[in-house]
Amino acid sequence: MGRLIFLGTGDPLNDERAQTGLALPLPGGETLLVDSSSGPILLRRLREANLPLEGIRHLFISHRHFDHAGGLAPLLVALVPLADASLTVYALPDTLRCLHDLLTITIPGVEDWIGARLRWRELALDCTVQAGGVAVTPFAVDHGLECAGFHLAQDGTAAVFTADTQPCEGVVRYARKADLLIHEVYSLDQDAKSAHLFGHSTAADAGRAARAAGARRLILTHFRSSRDADPAELCAEAATAFGQPVEPARDLGQVVFEGPKVRTSESLKVAGRRSQV
Repeated sequence: MGRLIFLGTGDPLNDERAQTGLALPLPGGETLLVDSSSGPILLRRLREANLPLEGIRHLFISHRHFDHAGGLAPLLVALVPLADASLTVYALPDTLRCLHDLLTITIPGVEDWIGARLRWRELALDCTVQAGGVAVTPFAVDHGLECAGFHLAQDGTAAVFTADTQPCEGVVRYARKADLLIHEVYSLDQDAKSAHLFGHSTAADAGRAARAAGARRLILTHFRSSRDADPAELCAEAATAFGQPVEPARDLGQVVFEGPKVRTSESLKVAGRRSQV
């Protein structure tokens, strides 16, 4: 799989981080994205990660909430003048319809401007699609509306992204023996009632899922602001449940897949400094 870059690791109200987005650089200068953050911040993060817009070929959207889908319209507008740019957007049926509606409301005409270079592909749960040499399988999670987690496999390695979910069997099933589980987190277990009410997981929930699945590694993401939840405390609780160290995702942090090994590299440098923790 090479490497994975966290473009955004915050929840919808976190002003310390960008919102959710992952990038998988592919051979030949192309890139696969999972979720599109919350708006134009996606474009900045792509630039900071040295990922050219012309190379963004595949975009998988987990669900229609703005912190996961809000960057689609800015991305498409930015692609319009780039003659070599083309993009396929993948989502479950209801989500795909909502994305069309979003564009109609926010930037009518953009689909005509980009023309045949924009393609839409409807996903079906548990059915694998090939995108740039990556086998991507959407699976059902429990977020209170249509939402998909994604199992991504390439070159004998597998990473699982939960999207937004409270504890559910699908995460454990698809993360079975995965090299990496990227799990959302809302709170400590003492606030499980609130987390589950909003369709999210506690840190202990994430650790228990990783342990039950036998995942090799767990990284937490989708953090609320540090005023509401301390990433170090969340990782400590998850590690206790998992039985292994757990790391917090960082904006522009990278995960490198090296055969059977997975390691975290330094965060990409932004404007001469390291990105935030």
